Amino acid sequence: MDSTEGSLLCFPNLNSSCRRLPKPCSETALLYTLLASVSLLTVTLNMLVVISISHFRQLHTPTNTLLLSLAVSDLMVGLLVMPMEGMHHVETCWLLGEDRIL
Repeated sequence: MDSTEGSLLCFPNLNSSCRRLPKPCSETALLYTLLASVSLLTVTLNMLVVISISHFRQLHTPTNTLLLSLAVSDLMVGLLVMPMEGMHHVETCWLLGEDRIL
């Protein structure tokens, strides 16, 4: 393996490593900006629902309790899942440890 082929691999010292597919910097920046804004919008709007239902006493109904639990779970998705999946979608190489599919 020569040095130019090794630089195209995600992990050059592993022969079974996937190939790094270079993308234009502007495309990567646009995708990261779009995915970050969607994640931020999800977190912000769900936080608004959680604060509204928790703060106002007249919103403490069984139906709104269900909406509150859905908003909290969607808030967790926006905080934890969406940024990681966005990074996994944009990058051709996973750089945050082992990529395990269960």
